[in-house]
Amino acid sequence: MAQENRNRLAEWLVLLRQQAPVVRRQFSGWLESVREEPALFWQTVAVRYVAYGLAGLALVWAVSAFSRMIVPPPHASAKPAATTADFHVVCSNRQCLHHYVIHRKFGFRGFPVRCPRCEQKTGMQARRCNSPICQGRWVPAQERDGRTYCPECNQPIE
Repeated sequence: MAQENRNRLAEWLVLLRQQAPVVRRQFSGWLESVREEPALFWQTVAVRYVAYGLAGLALVWAVSAFSRMIVPPPHASAKPAATTADFHVVCSNRQCLHHYVIHRKFGFRGFPVRCPRCEQKTGMQARRCNSPICQGRWVPAQERDGRTYCPECNQPIE
């Protein structure tokens, strides 16, 4: 017979119910000793760590608020951040090899795209190959072994 999956949440709740009276009794004893000797409050490790954590959070909040106050506002003629980019594209059809630019959202990965000259879906993202053979020509990049290579001269493209 297959074993049932254990319900961890239920186990934690049962354990919490079992330990609740013990924790209540220990907390009452600690509270009583703090009433008799108030210095014990700060000497308790848990209280100090909680206080240090809250002080650290307050410090981070204060520093971030101060940094937001001293940063100057953008200039009135500033434009909002760009959400689109221009992509250089080269047709991978050997008879066409047309180079053109498309305007798409950042992170566009919908290649191949339609070439405006040969009307085929052969437009690949282009990279500039600076090898002595290609001399800065835009080529359709090819991925091999995790690197990008030029299909014309077979040199890696940086």
